[in-house]
Amino acid sequence: MLKVLEAVVARLSCYILEKFRSGEGTGIVARRGDDVTREIDLAAEELAYRLLREHFSEGGVMYAEERGVYRWGGERYLFALDPLDGSLNYAAGIPMFSVSLAAGTYSTGTLGDLQYAAVSVLPAGDIYTAGPGAGALKNGVPVRPAGRGGIVFVAIDSNAHDRVFRALRRLGLKGRSLGSSAAELVLTACGAARGFVDLRGRLRAVDVAGALTFGKYIRGFKYVIRGGDSLDSRISLIAGDEEFVNAALAD
Repeated sequence: MLKVLEAVVARLSCYILEKFRSGEGTGIVARRGDDVTREIDLAAEELAYRLLREHFSEGGVMYAEERGVYRWGGERYLFALDPLDGSLNYAAGIPMFSVSLAAGTYSTGTLGDLQYAAVSVLPAGDIYTAGPGAGALKNGVPVRPAGRGGIVFVAIDSNAHDRVFRALRRLGLKGRSLGSSAAELVLTACGAARGFVDLRGRLRAVDVAGALTFGKYIRGFKYVIRGGDSLDSRISLIAGDEEFVNAALAD
């Protein structure tokens, strides 16, 4: 399972980078409130569906960012896909985005079903994978979390919560945003940052399913979700080391 997920994510990454470098795929094909679907989002999602259906012909259910739920065969496996997390960066020519894929045996259609993950951070070319028996890996090598960083990844808009800033001040941390939640979360899990906070209630669970599944295999990584664990839920999320998460929850 894990090798197939890694291969699918690697294939999608090559495809997306090729289009990015040629300036293709930025056109908007659909809008849903504040969310937009670009040509590259849809093309990458459909490529992933074809690859997963080919490798898992016995059946699956795929929750995806753009077209919702895909079903085929006996629906044995569950997949959660964000084919391009950071499409605004992509469209602006900013080289920071990711591909996020998680999988498990289909049961409830929630985050709890997911046991395997593959997240590619582009254009760095790093692929983070995790699963039973393998643990957490970066480019095939076991992850050894770094010392706790001095930054927190924070999603901010006009409804930013003061409690986040109070926690940052109290812990002496600095806020940053890369524009790709999946990338930010795997980097947080690996210790590059102390935490991740998105309290806007707009993040979809499917967007970060791969990163959260990866984080389950990192000792000391903790997360708290509000809004439900269904893959199509809109959520708020606090994640990071225990001290940071507890401090953010306390304010």
